Amino acid sequence: MKIIRWFILLGLVFGAGYYTGKQPEVVKQTLRNLSGDVLESTIGLDQGVKLQRQMLKAKEGFIEGREYLLENHFEEASGEFERGLHHLKEAATLDPQGPIAQKIETVKQKVREVQTSLAQDQSLPPHLLEELRQELQAVLP
Repeated sequence: MKIIRWFILLGLVFGAGYYTGKQPEVVKQTLRNLSGDVLESTIGLDQGVKLQRQMLKAKEGFIEGREYLLENHFEEASGEFERGLHHLKEAATLDPQGPIAQKIETVKQKVREVQTSLAQDQSLPPHLLEELRQELQAVLP
């Protein structure tokens, strides 16, 4: 039984080599197309993972900033919001024409409003934080 398997395997290898030798251009083109497809799908997956990673880092920064706001540590809150903005900018550069980039712009405007209020030592209206939280939920995974 083992011998039959070896002969079948040897026959398949010989047949594949014979076919490749008879039509090298067709085989080369097929391999190029397959390689391109694999590379394209891998890059797409990698970009999606990078986008999600940046979005999660941004979410983490905004959550930390909100916690600092609740504890009345305004300077630290502003720093955390800035870190979240940085990660949102990175996410927007990964997919500049996508629908997420447009949503990110609205979130960035809200965060800048919050930072401006914090820089002027004004108290934040509760509705502003709630709007920011809702928009972040809409954008972040």
